[in-house]
Amino acid sequence: MPAAEIAVAVTSIRSALDIVKAMIGLRDAEAFRAKSIELQGIIAEALGQVVEAREAQAAQLDRVRALEAEVAQLKAWNTEKEDYEIKSIGQGAVARILKPDARGTKAPHWLCPNCFEKGQKSFLQSANKLERARLLISCANCPTTVAVNKDVNTWAD
Repeated sequence: MPAAEIAVAVTSIRSALDIVKAMIGLRDAEAFRAKSIELQGIIAEALGQVVEAREAQAAQLDRVRALEAEVAQLKAWNTEKEDYEIKSIGQGAVARILKPDARGTKAPHWLCPNCFEKGQKSFLQSANKLERARLLISCANCPTTVAVNKDVNTWAD
């Protein structure tokens, strides 16, 4: 074979190799794009899971803060309720009354025993009604109403 034909043959083989490389490149580029799309999907799913995890963490932190506030409120209530004692206010009725040593400048008052047991501080107030010469007092928070002697003097006891 003459040198010119060999050169043409080599050129043809190089062209064929270039076409094969291009074909492989096209196939690999398509595979690369497919894997790239798959990778993007996996990354998007992972980001979604991170967002969900952050939202769950934020919800847990909110719950922890709420529970901490509730614990603080219960501790404060436990401290405050030590200042009260249960006492008869007449006619078989009882109320929570501020202990004398805890009064300080606070006015004497009666608290509803039912609400007190539920952790609520609710004052018993005069209903401005008399029933059989007994004064009716009622809770401002619940339906508790009790009758006490009209001349009862236990506000300051």
